[in-house]
Amino acid sequence: MASSKLPWSRLWTTLWSLIPNPTTEGRLLLALDDTINPKTGKKIFGCASFFDHATKTNQSKYPWSQNVVSIGLLKIVKGRWTCLPLAFRFYHMEKTIAAKKVRVEGKIPSFQTKFEQAIEMLLEISAAFPGTPLLTVTDSWFGNDGLLKPMRKTVGQRCHMLSRLRINTTLFALPPEHQKHQLGRSRKYGDKMGNATTLANEFHERATTYSVNLYGKQRNVLAFTTS
Repeated sequence: MASSKLPWSRLWTTLWSLIPNPTTEGRLLLALDDTINPKTGKKIFGCASFFDHATKTNQSKYPWSQNVVSIGLLKIVKGRWTCLPLAFRFYHMEKTIAAKKVRVEGKIPSFQTKFEQAIEMLLEISAAFPGTPLLTVTDSWFGNDGLLKPMRKTVGQRCHMLSRLRINTTLFALPPEHQKHQLGRSRKYGDKMGNATTLANEFHERATTYSVNLYGKQRNVLAFTTS
């Protein structure tokens, strides 16, 4: 399975096509995240001293580990949400590649950011499911314009994002349309709306209760939508 001579791209596409009913309400729900796998051996592929933001007080903040960016399919199986792995990439730091400490098939790879790796995988998945809308579910690190803008440009407008915002993230309305005789460049942002905390407090009374499948049970959650 570790052979570099296998046509992995075609094999993955074939495996994806064998998933029964992969969509949820007409779209693919894709979970995107990166993870750190601590290792002890010094000759393990992809290992380096990566920063671990979730480390405990008695652990090293830079464990010897692999950093993997992965995408999985979110699907309800037997009444519970599951994540079926679809694709992954080993992340190599730019300084590690510059020092020629990593090789892939005998060659030094070109550096890719985690955003670029994610977009590359999303492009392959979208090509395997033509015409199917994609909803990428991710955390606040990936959930920003660093991923959304190039994702829309490369994958297309049928690719959307669902992310949790930081409580102090400042939010802006969409900018007004450029007028015909307007001087200067168009505005990048619209009016300031506040941050996630103030908006949550403001719209709490106007929120709607929805029944969702959460941790294997139907639970009620509050949500509010604005444009």
